[in-house]
Amino acid sequence: MGKNVLCIMHKIKAIKTAWLAGLFMFCFPVQGVQSCEQNQLDKAYQEILYFYFQQDFYEALTRFEILNQKCPSSLEKVSNTGVDPLLLKGGISLAYGLEEQAADIFNQLLSQVADDKTQTQAWFLLGKALFQKQQYSQAQATLSKISLDSAQEYLSDYDKDQWIYLQSQLASLQSQVDPEQGLNTQYWLSELSDDSIFRQYVLYNQGLAQLQQGQYNQSVQTLEQLATQQTSFFNDLLQGWWSPLQQIDQTEQDALRDRANLTIGYAHLKNQQALKALEAFNRVRLDSLDTDSAILGYGWAAAQREEYQTALSAWQRLQKVPRSNEYVMESYLASAYAFEQAFAPTQAVDNLQRGLNRFARESQFLRASLNTINDDFFTQLAVNEDWSEEIPAHLSAVMLSKEFRNQMAWLSQSLDLSKQLAAWQSRLDTFSLMLDEREQVTLARAEELKQNDLLGRLAELTATRDALQQQLEQSKKSPQILANEQELEWQTRLERALANHQNIVTKRAELDQKPLNPKYQQRLKRLQGVMVWNAADNLASRSWQAQKVLNDVNLAITKTTAQQGILVTRLNEPPKYQSQRQRIAQLQNELNAKRDANIAVQRMQLDELNSLFASKLNQQLAQLDNYKLQAQLAIVRLNDKAFRKAQADEQGAQR
Repeated sequence: MGKNVLCIMHKIKAIKTAWLAGLFMFCFPVQGVQSCEQNQLDKAYQEILYFYFQQDFYEALTRFEILNQKCPSSLEKVSNTGVDPLLLKGGISLAYGLEEQAADIFNQLLSQVADDKTQTQAWFLLGKALFQKQQYSQAQATLSKISLDSAQEYLSDYDKDQWIYLQSQLASLQSQVDPEQGLNTQYWLSELSDDSIFRQYVLYNQGLAQLQQGQYNQSVQTLEQLATQQTSFFNDLLQGWWSPLQQIDQTEQDALRDRANLTIGYAHLKNQQALKALEAFNRVRLDSLDTDSAILGYGWAAAQREEYQTALSAWQRLQKVPRSNEYVMESYLASAYAFEQAFAPTQAVDNLQRGLNRFARESQFLRASLNTINDDFFTQLAVNEDWSEEIPAHLSAVMLSKEFRNQMAWLSQSLDLSKQLAAWQSRLDTFSLMLDEREQVTLARAEELKQNDLLGRLAELTATRDALQQQLEQSKKSPQILANEQELEWQTRLERALANHQNIVTKRAELDQKPLNPKYQQRLKRLQGVMVWNAADNLASRSWQAQKVLNDVNLAITKTTAQQGILVTRLNEPPKYQSQRQRIAQLQNELNAKRDANIAVQRMQLDELNSLFASKLNQQLAQLDNYKLQAQLAIVRLNDKAFRKAQADEQGAQR
């Protein structure tokens, strides 16, 4: 079941990045990939490199998917990469735990014509992926394709040392099957950098292998190279403040040194070298992961030398530790042994009784946890980034195990995906409401246009144009039509004067009066002639101005007609929102499918966690029951021994 969960989560990871990339592109413009032009591609790839070197592998992998969807086959077009894009994507996939995807990418890259540097890096990363998948024979065949010269030239110092370390591990595995196969460890040590952390791993693995083969002296000699290493004077003085990376390396070296000393101590203890075992256990730090085991071993080494007071001091110190592990529990049985050997059976029984009480309390806590811990416990734990800092003492063994932490990491990622899917679902709902609102606004505007009769105003403009055209045609026969306002006023006054003069002439004729002096009429005629002459003289310029106005009106009518046609077409067509609604509905369906798949994976993860938790707690309960049984048997044996001694003393007194 666990393998199925792991497989599904690998697929969910790969689908997750592609799905979110596609949805992100639909909803928003992608930063750095506005177009597929060369400069945009280079910029997008540089952003991917930035997130990769920041170890934000999820963001880098997501941007890879966005780039591929926006610009297919874009990786081959990126210029001035510095790092081959396919090689980088494979490395990101490998770092993100997608070993199968990484292997496919490296095989694809190796099937192409690549330069020596890219080929060497691809072989290395592919071999690393195969090693992590425990395909050791394929990993060995792949890594062996890299020569030492190529590794030194094309791999970084760290990667070269890791390449050597992986080969040493593979050679060690091969030597377990066929001792004659594989190069000697000294060969690998000679090729590693002097300050490489992998040198210490090779030494430890060599010492452990020698110990398993019964080579006690050789094993101790090898492990002593690690166990007696000291930190540099400057590192102790400055505490590594100038380099966080060096501080991390030092922590790893300290942990390795503690483990080497612990291994040496138990090796000496097994071979009855108690004094040497004490020295080795004493070198283990008190804040190490191996502290409890070292204190227990220190006590047994002291007991082996019959220094029971020293042994009791170590074991009783261990009993005060709030943690619940096998070393703490065993210290109660060990203390009882020391008291018995020191001829203090009463104290031995008392110590065993305290142990039984501790075992009972721990069993009670564990059984209560079995009955109360459920899905909500794991879910709340997963959303709390600092959960490992608040672990109950009785659950420390299970909650600090690698299996549990891995399962919690998977659950945390699945819950993060649930939040992202819910956020995208909310955004799609918002987009759907926005479409409804936009459609209503469009319909309201169309209705407003119809009610304001904006479409009828073009007819008025056309009528004005026709009237102006008619006036321009008539001006050819009657230039006065194009007269300005002043001239029109004069024309009106002249026509009124002529009409008045004619009325007067008519009235006087009817009354048989003397006719008017003709000079006034002649004057009016002269004025009329002057005005006609002036209008004719200005006709050309005024006709040109009128024609220009007419042309402007015609142009305005043409543009207005075209725009009105577009407006009418759009008003008559229904809003084209159906395709967008279908796209949103499609994305919502896909979201629901992904959500259901993620819920199923979460269910499997929670079942796996419940099963793992129950299994680990039941193992602890069984171990506690075993300690309880041993303590009870020891009490019975001590009481029986005391009873027999009392009987013997009584019989001796009677004699």
